[in-house]
Amino acid sequence: MNDCQLRALLERCTKEAPDDYARLRIRQLPKVKRGIAYVECGDPKGRPLLCLHGLSVTGLCFEQYHDDFTALGVRAIAPSLLGGIYIVDSRKNIDNVTSEIVELLDELGIHKFDVIGFSWGTLPELALLARVPGRIGRAGFVGAMTPITFIGVQQIAQFKSDIRITLEMVKRMPRVHRIVMWLFCCLPRSAFINQFKDDNLPAREVDALATGSEFSKQFLRCLKECLRTGSQFLTDGWRMFLDKPAYALHDLANHVDVRLYVAERDNVHFLYFSELIAAASTGTHIDDVCRSVAAARANEAKQTVSVFDLVYAQEQCTIWMIPDAGRIACMLYFKEALTHLLKETC
Repeated sequence: MNDCQLRALLERCTKEAPDDYARLRIRQLPKVKRGIAYVECGDPKGRPLLCLHGLSVTGLCFEQYHDDFTALGVRAIAPSLLGGIYIVDSRKNIDNVTSEIVELLDELGIHKFDVIGFSWGTLPELALLARVPGRIGRAGFVGAMTPITFIGVQQIAQFKSDIRITLEMVKRMPRVHRIVMWLFCCLPRSAFINQFKDDNLPAREVDALATGSEFSKQFLRCLKECLRTGSQFLTDGWRMFLDKPAYALHDLANHVDVRLYVAERDNVHFLYFSELIAAASTGTHIDDVCRSVAAARANEAKQTVSVFDLVYAQEQCTIWMIPDAGRIACMLYFKEALTHLLKETC
């Protein structure tokens, strides 16, 4: 039934925008008894790379990197986890999403893979790191997040006010939040772009958010695709951020090559999230990681690769900072992170 529902959604959406769905496929997952939509890009015989999208876009957002995937010799698999061609289910959590991802890879005959996620997509990526570390080669986190149960009141207080209001509303009044999000989605699409605008943005971000820029056109195209089937994903996405995960931080301790890409002035994807993941992945105390990062940031002779400064390195875990960048860096610098993850060695 789920498979039929997905195909009906795809047929309806394809009539509206046929070019958007040329690479989209649907696969039935017998174990979880669900269907899943995904995009496949790049070299069909290349190195498998799982791509996990953030909130307000779907797996289709990775289509723009098709030529880059091909040049890197990558077979990119990008499931649509929330929004777009998916079935709304207010009971689903990150653990369910992760089970679907694992079964999709099994169905495609992919055992060993690399993974890269940005923003909300790093939540299921963390769960994969806990559940199937032996199958992961390299893991890139661009603008990493962690479940809110892993952070303290101090970090929550640092969120932008609109994020704090959203979290409180989703926690206490999810139905009201759904209505508010539906009304918000009725506003001009520029309202979504405006939420990324902060004071003192660096020039590249100002240009990217300008009307008619390539970045804004791509983002709004992906957002429009995401909204064709409603706005429920916005509430569900934040709810999953609030859910208690099925793993503990110490479950992340493994020998996966973990690379965390952070923006220096991001007010949503905090540096602390990446520091927390680094501490868990290496079995290091979080205070020691924070001190090491602070010392590296103050060192004018720190190592720079591409647009990233290396601010932490222990075992196979590294943190790379984009100086002066803000919230949209997790999307704006995705290509640089992708190239660094797959080509550079630490």
